[in-house]
This record gives sequence, structure tokens and C-alpha cells, in this order.
Amino acid sequence: MGDKLKVLVVDDSLLYRKFLTEAVEATELGEVVDTAPDGRVALEKLKEIEDIDVILLDVYMPNMNGIELLNIIAKDYPEKIVIMISGGSADSAQLTVKALELGAMDFILKPSGDDLEKNMERIKSHLHVLFAQILTRRYSEKLKEIAEKTKDVSKIKDRERDTIKPQVKRERVDKAKTVKLCSVDVIVVAASTGGPSALEKVLMELPSDIQVPILIVQHMPPTFTKMLADTLNEKTDIFVREAKEGDEIEAGLGLIAPGGYHMVVKAEGTKKIIGIEDTCRIHGVKPAADVLFESVADSYMDCDVLAIILTGMGVDGTQGVRALKSKTNCYCITQSEESCVVYGMPKSVYEAGLSDEVVHIDKIGKRIIDIIAGRA
Repeated sequence: MGDKLKVLVVDDSLLYRKFLTEAVEATELGEVVDTAPDGRVALEKLKEIEDIDVILLDVYMPNMNGIELLNIIAKDYPEKIVIMISGGSADSAQLTVKALELGAMDFILKPSGDDLEKNMERIKSHLHVLFAQILTRRYSEKLKEIAEKTKDVSKIKDRERDTIKPQVKRERVDKAKTVKLCSVDVIVVAASTGGPSALEKVLMELPSDIQVPILIVQHMPPTFTKMLADTLNEKTDIFVREAKEGDEIEAGLGLIAPGGYHMVVKAEGTKKIIGIEDTCRIHGVKPAADVLFESVADSYMDCDVLAIILTGMGVDGTQGVRALKSKTNCYCITQSEESCVVYGMPKSVYEAGLSDEVVHIDKIGKRIIDIIAGRA
């Protein structure tokens, strides 16, 4: 993959700076070139050290907090990648969601509890996935630059495919199942890393009088999903809120699965009702899109379902889309690789042969409108 990522750790706690430094080094994909106790010092470091790739940025700090520094980075250092460090409080969650809107790649929760080893493994694993994605994208971009300079496009594409995109045999899709919807009974959405920004782009395109319910799974911990729902409700024309037990699914209502729980759909007569379950994690996450999608497959049997798989790491959503395709009239859109922060979940669905259409994030909202209007 090449050289390790150069990382700047910014946190007002010496203990956390040391902990995060160890976590970065443990990934073996990054190295901490410096640390800073607040935003002002970090800004000076950015001026002094030109080759910083990634900034681990605390939300709350004296002198200049994480949001203030992030605004400056977005303007003056747009090539730098920012990963927020957040606490679990409501205030931290609100600011972290704001940071994701401003362009932060992702966030990690500060260590909690007394199990230092478990906390280190959790944060190291999360950073490892993010760093690997950054390095892969960087390497891919270098290959494209070489291709343009040498004009030997075919040779470079072969190298890129062999190095970064190993051949994966896609499952054959039953042509009878690959249908274009003439109507939509429900829209289901799955998102993870990079999801808050992607969700905003999609939902902002939808009109207030949309006559379809929207059920969303965004991988986030408790409190964060509530803040995300409130933010999306304020910034979009549709009504969005965090789901709760017993909610009736209604046209024009967007419901986001609450962090730390699985969201399911249950049929009660002619009504569809939300259920909230505190069961085991699936793919290491809770809520999981697979849980929601499989319940929708049972509750909306033979109905028209539009599934949207947005940016995110892992494979959550693939099994759920497979269930939807087997029991409902499901059309699936996956976000394009170049517009994903992490091309994991959409890639998994695509390589399983379950994606009917690959769309850039900027155009997914319009595609939803076209499909609902029968212009698919």
C-alpha cells in the first residue's frame, strides 16, 4: 500500500492523546507525527508539518474546539482527512453529527469502562478499516494518474483490478426478479461510515408530499441517532424522527432506527407497526439493516420495495436485500464507489448480484423521485 498515513492527534487530555497514539500505531497503517492539546496548537502544527494525512480531532477542547478547527481545515486544508473523537453525551453527539455534516470522515467514541484492552481493540479495529480505505483510495488515484501520463490505460486498469479489486464472481440475478417498480410501498435505506452526509444529500431531494414511508438504518450508537434524526428533520422537507416501539408506518414519514437497538416492521391487520428489539448484534452492529430488511420482506410480501444501500464498511444489508428480492418486488440501488466514503456495504450488495442500479450519491434522490413517479 505504500507509506503509512501521517496522523495528528488533537485532544485536551494527555491520557487520551497517549491512548489514541497507541491505537494508531497498533493499526500498523498509520503513525502519529505529533499531538496537540487544543485547536489553536493543532492549527500551528498543520502549518509546520505539511505531510499530515489524517487528524484525529476531539470535539470538546479549550481555546479552539473541534468544530471551530474543522471549519478552518475544510477551508484551508481540504485534502486533510478528519476523524472526530467523541464522548457519549447528548452534547457531544450533537456536535459530532454537526462535524460529519461539515466533512469529517467518521467518528470514534472515547474509551469507556475499565476494560482497557477491549477499548484499545475496538478503536484500533475501527481505525484500521478507515486507514485501509484511505490508503486504498490513494493508491487507486495514483494508478489513474500514471495511466493518464503514460496513456497506457488498459495496462493500468488491469494492474488496478488485480491489486485493489480482486475478481469476485457475482451471483446471477434472476431476470424475472430484476424489475422496475411501477409503484413503491416502502423505501428502506442502509448506511454506515459517511452515511449522515449521504442521507442528507438524498433526503434533501425528496418533496414534502412524498407518499411513501422511509425506514432508515444508520450505524450509530445511542443518542447519536436521535441527533441525526433531528438534524435531518430540520434540513429536509420531509418529517424525520427516531423510531420508537409502536410507531405506525405512514406515507411521508422517515423513521431512523434508534442506536443500540434493532428496528423491525410488524404487520397488524392492515397497519404496519415499528418494533424495537434489544437482541444480539449482527455483523457487530446494532441496529443492523439486515434485521430491518428481513422483517420488511415478511411484512411487505409481494409488495413493491425500493432498497437503497449507501456508503459504509462491512456487509450489512446484503442478506437483507436477498430476502427482499425473494419475497417482495424489490428494486435495489447501490451508491457508486467514487461517491462513497467507504465502499463496503454497496460493494457487497453489488458483488452478490443484488444491485439493480449503481448511482452517484448526488443523483440518488432524483432517481427515487423518478421511480416513485413511474419514470424508472
